Amino acid sequence: MIRGSRLHARWLLLAMAALALMLGSAACGGDDSGDDAGDTSQSTEAATEDPIVIGSAVALTGGLSAFDLPAVAGTEIAIEEINASGGILGRQVKLVKADTKSDINQGARAGLEVLEQGADAMIVTLDYNFGGGAAREAQKAGKVVIAPGAGSAKFGVQGIGNMAYTLGIAAQTDSTVAAEWGIEKKGFKTAYLLLDDVTDYDKDQCSSFKQVWTELGGEILGEDTFKNNDTSVAAQVTRIKSLGQEPDLIMLCSFPPGGAVAVKQLRDADVNSAIISNGAMDGTYWFEDSIPNLSGFYITASASVWGDDPSDRINEFVEKVTAKDKQPQSYFTVLGYIAVYTFKTAMEQANSTDGAAMVAEMDTWDKEDIGGLALTFTPEQHIDTAREERIIEVNNGKHRVVDVRAAKKQLPLFGS
Repeated sequence: MIRGSRLHARWLLLAMAALALMLGSAACGGDDSGDDAGDTSQSTEAATEDPIVIGSAVALTGGLSAFDLPAVAGTEIAIEEINASGGILGRQVKLVKADTKSDINQGARAGLEVLEQGADAMIVTLDYNFGGGAAREAQKAGKVVIAPGAGSAKFGVQGIGNMAYTLGIAAQTDSTVAAEWGIEKKGFKTAYLLLDDVTDYDKDQCSSFKQVWTELGGEILGEDTFKNNDTSVAAQVTRIKSLGQEPDLIMLCSFPPGGAVAVKQLRDADVNSAIISNGAMDGTYWFEDSIPNLSGFYITASASVWGDDPSDRINEFVEKVTAKDKQPQSYFTVLGYIAVYTFKTAMEQANSTDGAAMVAEMDTWDKEDIGGLALTFTPEQHIDTAREERIIEVNNGKHRVVDVRAAKKQLPLFGS
């Protein structure tokens, strides 16, 4: 059984370095709207003894596996739980997998592979570009497809079709929460933007943060860029040190390993500003050896895997993962778990595995409690912008939730 949390820290950093190179050259796919699906009656569901099949068309190897494998681990635990309690619609649940090998061109093939194995619903890589190929095959087949953590609103009606949903938070929402928290909760007045300009998500995060921060009366002291595979950000650190005043907050739009390099070099240079980033910087693996007493570092995330999430159900899940394996390093494990319960809830509300029937239910959800998260979707928007996020602080190397808040203002997800 695959367990993402078993990945060795150094292997993860190497894998993420490979991811950075791939994301820099990734191309977006087209979009298919095929929303036709066959009818499956309640009587047929009840009569069959065949399992309900969930297809996982994800990166089991390569750079993206650093993100997908933790989600797969959560998916497997959810299926074990559900089967032990009687399954879905009286049927057991079976997981089938296909490896995209972290290759954007292999996504469609992996999606077709799990569909050929009878997938009734599909989970794909938690990225719009890399998950899009498989998702479009699910869309054409009339199957509901979920990306556990895609941060692009295009993973939905606008970019894939009406069968596609993401459990991720949009970059615009992440950055709004960060800016509102910094000014309203912490009383910060000045900020500096440090952008790892490899991915669209990080570009959107920094640009949206700048807009909200200045609208709230905050001052941007400066902004700089780097690449995720840069081995040094010394020039950027020097420019921050030469400002004449240390910014209250550094908005770090990045992910490991580049984000880890930036944090270490900032702290080594005695830049003591608070630093806030996104959920890709979750975990201890990227700093426990190089900055063991890291403090003043924050992330926005959909859930905490550190035992203090406001949801008891998420904390119970983390305890289960830890007992079976070890402390999970990424909240993507939680989202992989919740993805399966999302399918379960939709199928049971619809009394069917039919994609169109499931969509009809999911599009009415307003803070529907699924696996410990409150999910909201509409026919026009399949990314949740209303959900509360966790502000997680790292202090002396330890994580803790310091605030739970939703964005007060939502920036446009598509243009202005």
